[in-house]
Amino acid sequence: MRSRHPPLVVIAIPFAFVLFTGCASILGTGGWPSPRLTTPDYTILSETCSERPGSLELAQANIAYAKAMKAMERGEVGCVDLFFQAAQFSWYDIQSNAHDHGNCLHELPSSQIYHSALQALIVQGQHHNRFDPRVGLKVQTSDGWINIPCHFDGFSREPEDICSIVTVGDYATSQLNQIYRQKGLGVPAVVQCRSSSQGFQHQQTFFVATLLLRIDQDTTSPGNQPFVLESINPLVYSSVAVNEATLPMAFDTSAALARTLNTTKRNYVKAFLQPGNVVPDEEGLFMLEPYVEGKIPVVLVHGLLSDRLTWANLVNEIRARPWFNDRFQIWGFEYPTGKPFLPSAALLRSQLTQLCQRVDPNDTDDALKQIVLVGHSMGGLISKLQVSNSEDKLWNAISNRRFEDVSMPPRFRERLAESAFFESTSRVNRVVYIGTPHRGSALANRAVGRIGSLLIEQQEEVKLAHRKLLDANPDTFSYEFTRRIPNSLDLLEPDSPLLCAINGLPITSQVHTHSIIGSGRWMLGNGDSDGVVPVSSAIQVTADSEKYVSEKHVDLTRDPSTIDEVLRILREHCQSP
Repeated sequence: MRSRHPPLVVIAIPFAFVLFTGCASILGTGGWPSPRLTTPDYTILSETCSERPGSLELAQANIAYAKAMKAMERGEVGCVDLFFQAAQFSWYDIQSNAHDHGNCLHELPSSQIYHSALQALIVQGQHHNRFDPRVGLKVQTSDGWINIPCHFDGFSREPEDICSIVTVGDYATSQLNQIYRQKGLGVPAVVQCRSSSQGFQHQQTFFVATLLLRIDQDTTSPGNQPFVLESINPLVYSSVAVNEATLPMAFDTSAALARTLNTTKRNYVKAFLQPGNVVPDEEGLFMLEPYVEGKIPVVLVHGLLSDRLTWANLVNEIRARPWFNDRFQIWGFEYPTGKPFLPSAALLRSQLTQLCQRVDPNDTDDALKQIVLVGHSMGGLISKLQVSNSEDKLWNAISNRRFEDVSMPPRFRERLAESAFFESTSRVNRVVYIGTPHRGSALANRAVGRIGSLLIEQQEEVKLAHRKLLDANPDTFSYEFTRRIPNSLDLLEPDSPLLCAINGLPITSQVHTHSIIGSGRWMLGNGDSDGVVPVSSAIQVTADSEKYVSEKHVDLTRDPSTIDEVLRILREHCQSP
């Protein structure tokens, strides 16, 4: 197939990506590793229980586990029942030792059998259609068929939202600076969910959980001790009570992010080159998990040539802090970065209002009036447009006539008005800028930037509407608007009248702003920079604080100094009256 682009343009594509990428890096997808199972002691199958040291329950657990492993190797569905027996008997032994062994419980043989049997039970139960998280686990015992129900503790989710549960194996990802996990009781897992009824969530999302197969604590009959499969939110709980002993709970709070990075096909390049073809699930405001009343939203807005996953490392770090989980909830905003960012800012402004009204129709949650925006690169400009009043400054930057006097179709007028005329939202009172080009980047003016700008495809209907607008209103618009509807790269040119107008918009007085500025890389004609955005462009003179980070633009959001500064700012936000 022949290339649609001239050879020079094809050569320039990778250079444009390297220079202007907001914070994304190309990450291949792959399989999710299965957990390693404990090797069974098959000699126990030829011995009597009395010949084995330890409790009777431990011996029974070992026998059931060894049989289960053989049945699994043969592909027999009966392995599900045997793995259940192994987990059941080992749980009895764990109960007996809970008080005496405490923090070392995970080192006991019964604990090792328990965790391995439970891991295999989840995997084989789903493989043989015996386990549905929405209904429970179906097993056959000596008393006949029983159903082990699933309980979800600490989640704002309905059982019908659950798609699957995957146990955590020995995964690895270079996209996270650190893996946050703890040894203890239970099996770390990732729960895959459908979008909740609240909306404003991606169709498929992952959440971390810790699994426990245990006697139902709600049972009151001493002669009837049914088991229950619990999925516990480790972002809410870090320990578990067993026989009046408080034991550390196993968890891996990084696993859901790692699985998302491992399995998600990223489309940020397409969203840059063909912004009109972005699917709805990849555009707009979304909640990382269902809304929780009383928690302050932190909205993450990515930059040019990037997507929501650019924040994976930052999310991993801040969610590892219990105080953050107690006070904040994470929202995100995703948008096609090739189109002008003014319509994207209008969409965020509108959806912030919509989402807050949907989850808090009576306007009683004060946390929704303390929203924090964190914007990287161009996302910082989108964030600024949430806390500024446009008046007529943006319109005057592109037109020499009053808006009312310009001839245009009603639908086009409505959309243009949303982008050019707006008031700040009263719900946002803090903004964190990370490598934000308030006064543009010289790279946008250079050859690679101009070639990148030409590569961005505008929809034919948009180009047609633009031509009709110019024909109906000759000598009305600025050169910047006349040559084409400015795309994202056009608006990052330092001499862009629109960008200059945006930079001149004052921030609402009650809003606190903070700048995290990349430095340490010299740019010809611009001095110190992060390699893309000059320090002189990233500075916001009215900011409450400035933090200089010696890091390149593409890696600013994952730099430890940046993360520490974001955490400091969020702590300050908690303490503000």
